Amino acid sequence: MKKFLAILLIIVLMSSIVACSSATKTPANSGESTKSEDTQSSVKTTKDKKVLGVVLFYRRDEFYMDLETKVRLDAEKAGFEVLITDADADMAKAAAAIEDYTAKGVDAILCTGSQLLVSSVEAALDKGIPVVCFDGSTPTDKIISNITYDPIDDGRSVGNWAKKYIEEHWPNETVEIAILDFPASSEICVGRVNGFKEVIATVPNAKIVAQMDGKASRADSMAAAETILEANPNIKLAYGINFDTIAGFYAALEARKKTDTVLCASGSWGEEAIRFLEQDHPQYKAFTLMDPWKMASIGVQAVVDALEGKKVEQTQAMKAITYTSETINTLDWKEIIENRIK
Repeated sequence: MKKFLAILLIIVLMSSIVACSSATKTPANSGESTKSEDTQSSVKTTKDKKVLGVVLFYRRDEFYMDLETKVRLDAEKAGFEVLITDADADMAKAAAAIEDYTAKGVDAILCTGSQLLVSSVEAALDKGIPVVCFDGSTPTDKIISNITYDPIDDGRSVGNWAKKYIEEHWPNETVEIAILDFPASSEICVGRVNGFKEVIATVPNAKIVAQMDGKASRADSMAAAETILEANPNIKLAYGINFDTIAGFYAALEARKKTDTVLCASGSWGEEAIRFLEQDHPQYKAFTLMDPWKMASIGVQAVVDALEGKKVEQTQAMKAITYTSETINTLDWKEIIENRIK
């Protein structure tokens, strides 16, 4: 009996030791769990920073360089992490970028607009991601906002300058005109050309004798201009959809030592074009300049307002202004170019 009681006492004592041992390990386990939760909390805080996915039409253009600079400045100030994709004028690449941002679950998308992007944009919107388009519109009722310069008004503005110049300098001569277009940009560049032609049609002594695709490229535009000048050596005025196209035309004129043709263009934001006007260049005469910082700020603000549930105007049309040597100094452009992301 005594032997049984002794064995029972040993069992009780061992149970007590095990219980105490388990109790002493509990705080250690609790501490590890807390540490893990703290780590998860820290990661979550990092992820709480909103992400803005941006798709540029093509970064090689100065307008988009400066637009990117201002988007970054304004978006980062508003607390966004900014992701940038350069579509390089390839709408398939732009669509893929939007789809990639959608898959990543970014908080908002700010992208170039195009009718070719409707499917990708709507897919993002259907996932609850606000999409704002700039420098071109994406035609869908679901879009948060399309922010663009009115391309037809842009072309008309340059056309009105050309009309006045023809009336003042060649009132009694037939004025042959050449156009370098870019059909791939079906809304913006085609719209610019249509606006320009609409005004020129009201000038009795003006005649458009050639229109070719300059592909928005200086080299391609020079080749197109050489073809045009070979067939039409008496061109007096040339119009381009952006500065690179008209600079290509100028290169062709220089090669021929032809100095009696004047040049004008839409969409010509860039230091080179601006300085030509400042210097009162004898052939570069008039350009429409769109303020990239203004467009960027309006775009970022539209994103912020959408995320905050505020009303955003679905269509925001900005106005392009045609500048000449007499008016270029009214534009505050130096700060924008000095702050450009290198």
